[in-house]
Amino acid sequence: MDKPTGKDIVLRPEQYLAEQGKTLDDRLQSVQLPAGTEEFIAAGRTKRIIRDQVLGLFKIGEVVREVLNWNENVDEEIKAAKKALLLSSYLERTDENTSAISDLKKLLVSAPGNTLFNKILQILDGNPPDPLLVDHLANALEHIVETDFESLFEEHKYALAKIDQLTPQALAILADRVSWPLITLNNRVSDGSRVTSDWLVEFTSAYVKIKLISDPRYQERIRFSINELTTTRMIEAHMTDGGRTKCTVTSMGQMLIPYISKPR
Repeated sequence: MDKPTGKDIVLRPEQYLAEQGKTLDDRLQSVQLPAGTEEFIAAGRTKRIIRDQVLGLFKIGEVVREVLNWNENVDEEIKAAKKALLLSSYLERTDENTSAISDLKKLLVSAPGNTLFNKILQILDGNPPDPLLVDHLANALEHIVETDFESLFEEHKYALAKIDQLTPQALAILADRVSWPLITLNNRVSDGSRVTSDWLVEFTSAYVKIKLISDPRYQERIRFSINELTTTRMIEAHMTDGGRTKCTVTSMGQMLIPYISKPR
């Protein structure tokens, strides 16, 4: 079987891990434990164990070492694949690759810029492979590169911290704000124009309908993501002059828009 590309790993992580699992099986089968051997680490041995030297003295240590080495290799390959896809996505967003590379270099050789770039990589590394997240972070990288990132360092750092707190699905819904439907609430309580009573169920039902999402499990994930946006104060609902209810982006949410989507 051909070695998977970085894009394959991010788009189909389960398939990649299943294939790599076969190599782990091969490694473990090569570790033969002597029949009837009871292996243990004696009481009183120091808790600080050097994996290759101390655990390597035991057959059970060989098993542990093989598992840890395999996991390290797979983890590094997944991280590299996610980073490669991030940079590819960033470069594909401009017709002038030479300019994009030059701009990226300016970011990397600046102390504040390098810190912001590493924060993006930390968000990437801290989440499972997800094309949605890669796309959002590539957009964030492009946005930061195109600004005076040194003077806006604190603003960018704060926005990235907020992005890190949201799931990729919640970010996608926030970026899709132009598709949000108007809804009708039979019973509502408001504070001025802002609706303070629950509107999550009605809005989720209307949103999945216009997005043609019929899978109940996917609908539930959408509902969870919308609730995530409301509890983090990224979105709220307001009454319109026509008596209907409209979901709107708060000032906090507006701050994130340039980082996760192109200007409309």
